[in-house]
Amino acid sequence: MSDQAVTIEMEMKQALKAVHGMYVKQQISLLNALKAKYGPGVVNVVQDTNTREVCQVYRAMAEQSGRNSIDDLVAVLWEPLRSKGYVFTAEKTEDGVQICCTACPFASLYRAMGGEEWGYALFCAADEELTRAFNEKIGFKRSKTLMQGDDCCDHQYSLRER
Repeated sequence: MSDQAVTIEMEMKQALKAVHGMYVKQQISLLNALKAKYGPGVVNVVQDTNTREVCQVYRAMAEQSGRNSIDDLVAVLWEPLRSKGYVFTAEKTEDGVQICCTACPFASLYRAMGGEEWGYALFCAADEELTRAFNEKIGFKRSKTLMQGDDCCDHQYSLRER
């Protein structure tokens, strides 16, 4: 790739980042206005609606591929995020996989704009339900999230005991 092509690509990435930041700021403002007018229940509506839609996607993914193990979930949910700026480790445990995510672009962006409540509702809150939608035999636990100010997100996926 020529120097000029690299420069153009970098400029495009910066422009997209600025547009995305502007969109998120606008989204936070709109959601805050709805919450101010209609009350805190708006957060639940956003969270529930988003969770329902995310679950449909992950349920369909598992059904269409016929692959729904814990490793498959990590492959479709987590691995694509590496190229998007997420930093995490995935460690096999006796009964599943432990994820420790120490960098999340969405958490950084929403927190920087004072919108962590909305970031959580739009990105983090669906994690347990999407896991169940992908495979109801996979259990999910998390005690920390970057979006809520913790030092990491600690996702644990394991097979549920019957």
